[in-house]
Amino acid sequence: MPKTIGESLAGQQVTLPDSMKGHPSVVIVGFSKGSQDATKEWDKSARKEVGDVDVYQVAVLEDAPSFVRGMIKHAMKGATPVDRHSHFLVVVKGEAELKKAASFSQADEPYVLLLDSRGEIVWKTHGAVSDSAVKELAVKVNVVK
Repeated sequence: MPKTIGESLAGQQVTLPDSMKGHPSVVIVGFSKGSQDATKEWDKSARKEVGDVDVYQVAVLEDAPSFVRGMIKHAMKGATPVDRHSHFLVVVKGEAELKKAASFSQADEPYVLLLDSRGEIVWKTHGAVSDSAVKELAVKVNVVK
């Protein structure tokens, strides 16, 4: 995974994948407002299915004008449960590298990445959450644990 610096909704600077090394993690990336609902559904389903693995949501705002980023972040903070704020990251740089790593093809879809304990992407998918995709994620998580 490319080195990505973001700020959590809890106000902490987080560097991916450095902060995840030592254990597998799931990273769900949204590149547009249109992916927001599907990203939330993936987060909920992934946490339910692989509860003992950290699950992070990442909202990429590099294309958003800088003067509206604060308003967008404020809206996301209000729409995200407080207990998820430390695992919800806002990223404003490195979009091209993240798109490449996620095999980006459609703006309004969430991209799900499974990282191993070294921070390497070992599985990825994109699109709306489905039972089969979540089960496949769970199988892959058990392989890298």
